[in-house]
Amino acid sequence: MLIDILSFYLPPHSVDRASFKMTLILGYTVFLLIMNDLLPSTANGTPIIGIYFSVCLALMVISLLETVIITNVLHHSTMKYKEVPNWVRVVVLKHIGNLICYRFPEDIQPPYLPQKDKPENSNGVPDPPFAVPMPGAAALPELQQICQYLSDLRAHLTSLQKESELQGQWCHVGYVLDLLLFRIYLLLISCYALVIICMWCIWIRQT
Repeated sequence: MLIDILSFYLPPHSVDRASFKMTLILGYTVFLLIMNDLLPSTANGTPIIGIYFSVCLALMVISLLETVIITNVLHHSTMKYKEVPNWVRVVVLKHIGNLICYRFPEDIQPPYLPQKDKPENSNGVPDPPFAVPMPGAAALPELQQICQYLSDLRAHLTSLQKESELQGQWCHVGYVLDLLLFRIYLLLISCYALVIICMWCIWIRQT
């Protein structure tokens, strides 16, 4: 269980976390098969240690499902121009992010805030896009071709910048959800440990 908790420190966008958790579940299943013949049989039902092993397996499966959900969220960052819904920005990035004290990098503006204005030139006027001369304009064919190339290059760079911003937003959504589910998972394990300790104390008093 401790190794499963430490696996949350692996990068959520990496496939190694899911494969690592599946390896843990496989090894734990083999361990349960070995322990099946060694567990004591009681007339009152399943022993406490059997309940402990079963719930541990269930918690590890829940941990794997959490990894699947985070991987699915981060997969949206690979889709071009897949916008983050506004309710996701407000609920996940703003409210849940503030609740779990998630810190955005200092050089990145929080995605739920209004985006900064485009850079302006020295006269305070936004830089105009490259203008392509009209067919009737008196310009050399070479200049028209250069203007067309510059316009295509500007459009390509703009699309790359937009794609990079969307990828960053989906990554932040995945990191916030991953941190939230990790803390919920720790809370479940803590409550489960307290219940098992209480059951063990009651069993000792009865015996």
